[in-house]
Amino acid sequence: MATVAARLEAVVQRLEKLADSLAAGGGAVPAVPGVPAAPTDKPKFVEDYQEFLETEVAAFLAAAKAIPGCVELEIDSMASILYSSIGKVMNMAADCKKPEQKALMEILAPVTSLFPKAEKAAFKKGDCRNHATAFKEMLSMINFLFVPKPRGFAEEAYTQPDMYLNKIRTLAKKKLSGDAKTQADAFCDTAKAVGISLKDYIKKYHAAGVTWNMSGIDVKEWTPGASAGGGPPPPPAPPAGMLPPPPVIEAAPAVSTASSGGGMSAVFAQINKGSKQCESAAAGGATAAFKLKRVTKEMKKAMKKLPPKKVSEKKKTVKKKTVAKKVVKPPSLEYRQGTWRVYNQVDNVEVKGVEVKHNVYIYNAQKNVITVPGKVKSITMDGCKRATVIFDSVISVFELVGCDACKVFCREAVPSVTIDKSKGTQLNLSAEPAKNPPDIVTSNISETNVILPGTNPDKDDPIEIALPEQYITKISGTNGKWDTDTTMVTHGG
Repeated sequence: MATVAARLEAVVQRLEKLADSLAAGGGAVPAVPGVPAAPTDKPKFVEDYQEFLETEVAAFLAAAKAIPGCVELEIDSMASILYSSIGKVMNMAADCKKPEQKALMEILAPVTSLFPKAEKAAFKKGDCRNHATAFKEMLSMINFLFVPKPRGFAEEAYTQPDMYLNKIRTLAKKKLSGDAKTQADAFCDTAKAVGISLKDYIKKYHAAGVTWNMSGIDVKEWTPGASAGGGPPPPPAPPAGMLPPPPVIEAAPAVSTASSGGGMSAVFAQINKGSKQCESAAAGGATAAFKLKRVTKEMKKAMKKLPPKKVSEKKKTVKKKTVAKKVVKPPSLEYRQGTWRVYNQVDNVEVKGVEVKHNVYIYNAQKNVITVPGKVKSITMDGCKRATVIFDSVISVFELVGCDACKVFCREAVPSVTIDKSKGTQLNLSAEPAKNPPDIVTSNISETNVILPGTNPDKDDPIEIALPEQYITKISGTNGKWDTDTTMVTHGG
């Protein structure tokens, strides 16, 4: 007891000295040895993105709000939704484990709804049409959250608005002056700064994919300010000039010296000594084996005659094959590097603004109608299902690859059509292109038909011609001089 009292007295003296130093203005309470420092609330990539929002994004929003035409097209509000939604995902990544693709799409539903809105703004005539188109290209950066290698995607995607930003600078230099020119230049400078900063941020923190918390919570349980640790919050700091409460020192339970001595010899001694829980002291110092029944020879013989127990066969567990869920990507329609890219469309859409030198690439269209007015260089359908394409004129070729039950309507002219690895294709030619019908090249096709107008297009029904999908080849000749004769087999036999 004297030793414990001396130790407590020493602790009290140290606490009194510490209180005196604080009362005299000695500074903050020093760290307690052995107690780890409190962890930071968020990782570095969350703090850096918040800084990106407060600098580059804030400057871009201010530049957009200064231009009345941009405010009318809601470019500033759409940009605010885009970058704040990415910030929300960054905060969730710090606290949550990686969600499924469907859950992430639900989180980004506000951004997905911006695509048709930005598309409509880009085609609206006015002084800020190039501003809207530039922002539409900036909107595609959201896809870094879905692609497997965001670094390469960011390197290419951040340059997409450059063409329209250069158009804004050129027109401002020729037609604007004063504050209007300054505002146009500020829009271009801040938009470019946003793209470069976001690209550098992705390369630094998410080059191989978004960094999620592997030990975090589910995204459905996440709320702003949630912590992945799950532990209780740290206690509040004490008021200025007061000491924090001393840590509670729990006394270690006393260890019996009697139980620790003797080792295994003490164990056997206890067994041989007998137990006080046996019936009585009259048992003659009963041991631990008191009152156990003796196994006789007759009992052993009876045990041998018993039939052996059947060993139950373990049920074979059949592992169910996990079918990978198909990733559903958002629809997009954008012009890049001479090609109109029409991706993942499920609603009817018209590709406006096409020119003679442009190509149109349609990928994964599902049960919809896509219209391409005017004359273009070429049109390609890839991986489409039950989609219909209506176009006026193609200079080089119309191509279908890996399509199922698709329909093609030509209004004016098409010199060549290529169909590969497709089934159920229907090519419809109106009276004008039927005057100079195209060359049709097919491979690995089935159920493919060409619809041509009748003798009198206004009265007669159109004529349907089935393209062959099987051929008969006959070999003739002798003595090394061989010849082949190939005949097509139509649907009718």
